[in-house]
Amino acid sequence: MWNFRHSKGLKKFKIKKPRTEIEPDEIFWDGIAQKKEESLDISSHKMETPISTRNIWLLSAIFLLFILGLFSRSVYLQAVRGGDLLAKSQKNRFLAQELKTERGVIYDRKGTQLVFNESNFDLLCDVQKFQKDNNEKEKTLRSLSEMLGKSWEEIDKEINSHSQDKEFILSKDLDLDKVIIFNARMEEFSGFRIEEAKSRNYSQSEMFASVLGYISDGGENGSGLEKYYNEYLQEKSGVAQTERTASGETLDSKLVKAPETGNSLVLSIDAGLQEQIYASLSTALKDYGATKAAAVAVNPQNGEILAMVSIPSFDNNVFSKDISHEEYQKIISNPNFSLYNRAISGAYPVGSTVKPLLAAAALEEGTITPTKTIDCQGGIPLKDGTFKSDWKTHGLTDLNKAIAQSCDVYFYSVGGGYGSQEGLGIDRIKKYFQLFGFGSATGIDLPGEDAGFIPDGTWKKEKYGQSWYPGDTYNISIGQGYLKVTPLQLAMATAAIANGGKLYSPRLVQKIVDDKNNTIKEIKPEIIRENFISSETLAVVREAMRQTVVMPGGTATSFSLLPVSSAAKSGTVETSKKEYYHNLMITFAPYDEPKIALVVILESVYQHLGIVNTPAREILKWYFTPEDVKLEQASQDQSAGQPAEAVSSTEAIMPGQQEEPEGSGGQIVNAGGQ
Repeated sequence: MWNFRHSKGLKKFKIKKPRTEIEPDEIFWDGIAQKKEESLDISSHKMETPISTRNIWLLSAIFLLFILGLFSRSVYLQAVRGGDLLAKSQKNRFLAQELKTERGVIYDRKGTQLVFNESNFDLLCDVQKFQKDNNEKEKTLRSLSEMLGKSWEEIDKEINSHSQDKEFILSKDLDLDKVIIFNARMEEFSGFRIEEAKSRNYSQSEMFASVLGYISDGGENGSGLEKYYNEYLQEKSGVAQTERTASGETLDSKLVKAPETGNSLVLSIDAGLQEQIYASLSTALKDYGATKAAAVAVNPQNGEILAMVSIPSFDNNVFSKDISHEEYQKIISNPNFSLYNRAISGAYPVGSTVKPLLAAAALEEGTITPTKTIDCQGGIPLKDGTFKSDWKTHGLTDLNKAIAQSCDVYFYSVGGGYGSQEGLGIDRIKKYFQLFGFGSATGIDLPGEDAGFIPDGTWKKEKYGQSWYPGDTYNISIGQGYLKVTPLQLAMATAAIANGGKLYSPRLVQKIVDDKNNTIKEIKPEIIRENFISSETLAVVREAMRQTVVMPGGTATSFSLLPVSSAAKSGTVETSKKEYYHNLMITFAPYDEPKIALVVILESVYQHLGIVNTPAREILKWYFTPEDVKLEQASQDQSAGQPAEAVSSTEAIMPGQQEEPEGSGGQIVNAGGQ
């Protein structure tokens, strides 16, 4: 038997258990042995290399700096950025959603709604998400350009102008077809989204635009009542909060802040009267080839504005929507377009309509009596050789005749003095004009009111370096020259005569109500001043205005055809354009208990004088016609295919009742005339 234990021949087959670790120096020496083809006793040549102290310190320093960096970052994130990061975390955890509601609306005095809210769609741009790559950016902009009908350069410019904003409205009130296109090609519009919004809709916009105005940019821009009462009309959005997990799962939802609908306005405006005035003035302008007019109707007993019209007007629906620069330029270049409210901003010389005020001043100062007569021979010669003419020779004229037939010589004498008649002079004239509200804003609840202007000697000296001459006073005495008055100021002064001496601050809004029709605020009548003219004086002036209607030769005799008694005073003003005249009328009715005071002006009418009587009379006739009669007449007009909103401007006048045209007092002489 073989003895393997002691067999040297099999010793080479002995299995040795290898070491699990091989040291670097063993690899090194083994390599040398193979290279020299000789066997080395590795154990006798073991290598040991100690790490230097310098390296130990270097490694320790690196490790320490690493630990300090981690610590510093931890301190920074917790102590410095902790609040911000917590807020971001909470923001990601809590999603806030804006809950929109509606702006308040506007009603007339009878509850007719004049302003509505309509749903529409806005295109919003998230500036931060918008593509920054030039190629992708231009591609997106060109797609938007195709959809919106704007040049992509214009869109790019608008986006760049909002570079500091997070999000802004790029286009308002998108058509439904554009909304459909956007949704179908949504992948092309990265950084943009469509949001449902509300826009304003104004019924019969041009008739009411000068009063209602328009709103844009959330109330920052606009006009009219929309701007003046924006604080009350503006809605307040609510907030709903949703709590989410890190994965986006909804945990809870709650209402943080309830949305608040804007409050609504109830106006003193009578929508029917507003429409009638607009129709009557439009017809008169068309008949006489003119384009500009204004009217104000006021309740003399409390200062409430019943109607306010300015022509030409504008479509305020256009301005409540998004329009391009080109569209805007096209609109404003239209001659029938105007944002200018002539009723409150148009300052005019108002002609003979100031004569009742001048009469009141002279009666108060004792320079005339109601029966004092002045002989009118057709004009007054001035010292410089010029002649201040009247529109006709009136002969002996007392106050009633002077106002009824509009005698200029009488008021030249009363205002500036002539012969034995003492004149008031410009200082006293200015004093009384100011008492009636000329030369200062009325305080109406609309933006853009003009204060008008009353000249005097000091102003003329400073302005032109010239003295004040009697010719200047004569011009002011018949409402011409440098005097400027707004139709609203003239209406409030007329109301003060009608009501016995109370000058009111005019108001368009009666009250402010919430969405449940509860009164939030009531706008009470405000008296600017009263008892500034004696009741006896005003009674005399009212009677003289009554004579304008009932006296033969009076300049408003056709008003006697009205269903109620009335008083009036007409006026004609020369303009800077030869043979062009402003035609004015002031009136109130009923005479004994006035319910309405009305001012009408037809501006720059060629060669026609006294034509304002027709629309003014039509307006009063409509106002005092019973409602059932109006409805019956409207029904008949509709059956006959005729427009029902206006009475014809060619209404028949009884023989002998046609008004005589009132003169302007002759050509205005040089202000230096004496």
